[in-house]
Amino acid sequence: MAIFAQHKTKNMRKTRLMFSALVTAMALFVALSSCGSGKSGGSGEQAELKLNFKPGDKYLYSTDVSQTINTMGMSGMQQKVVMDMIYEVTASEAENKKLSITYDHIQMKSTTPMGAMEYDSRSGKKGENMLSFMDSLIGKSFSITLAPDGSIVKVENLGEMMSALPGDAATKAELQKQFSDTAIRQMMQNSFDMYPGKPVKVGESWHKQSKMGVSGFNINMDNTYTLKSITNGKATVAVVSEMKLPATEMNQGGMQMKMEMTGKQDGNMEVDIATGQIISGKTHQVINGKINVGGQEMPMDIAGDIIISSKKL
Repeated sequence: MAIFAQHKTKNMRKTRLMFSALVTAMALFVALSSCGSGKSGGSGEQAELKLNFKPGDKYLYSTDVSQTINTMGMSGMQQKVVMDMIYEVTASEAENKKLSITYDHIQMKSTTPMGAMEYDSRSGKKGENMLSFMDSLIGKSFSITLAPDGSIVKVENLGEMMSALPGDAATKAELQKQFSDTAIRQMMQNSFDMYPGKPVKVGESWHKQSKMGVSGFNINMDNTYTLKSITNGKATVAVVSEMKLPATEMNQGGMQMKMEMTGKQDGNMEVDIATGQIISGKTHQVINGKINVGGQEMPMDIAGDIIISSKKL
């Protein structure tokens, strides 16, 4: 019985560690891929919301993700990720815009029953364990070309970032999946693909579907945007998203994992009509699901807030 109890405890710890790593990856991806109020305009007002950055313009986009995660034996787990990225408009190709995207700052804090982890790229301390790969991202850039509706035309110049990823061959191969052409395309699509592609009136809604890849899982998102108001050249846009991860199996660290979840997020953002710049935004998310690792099933729920801000440099 004692041997069985020790084995069960060891598996429980491994399960919790894997769950913690997965949730951390999810928080990081949300920070990487995330995109107010005002006097309501009349129903006749309309705006053409599209990406219209000018060559030479440079913006600092900041995302702050705070989450509380509850699951069996890990109630009240806290995650906070702050991500700063610099978007520099390097060229116009007809109506398309080419941007250089640079990782400027990453800050993260995670508190779990197994202890706390902290990372800040500006602290001068190297990241440890699962956070060490973030050191290699700071100052690295890649390029994307965007259509006016925010869709990704192409992704380029991933070589420098990919070659800088740390670890042995197996670790590097796993990290490279998270920063491949496909993964970056998905990530940036989630950041920019929110424009309607046509003029819209106050009160009018439009829909966008996207996919968010996290550590081998693909989360489907159905987003509904509504133009709420137009004030002084700025548009307030409400967003409601349905999130769904169908039951998905994978092998992680030698253990079989199965996960499924559903969720919602809603909020508002303020958009500069002339450029399409997302000036600010806040969304609240609620996610429920279950995870099965090594034959042990655990219910989970995640509640969090995503705050976005940007400024022209």
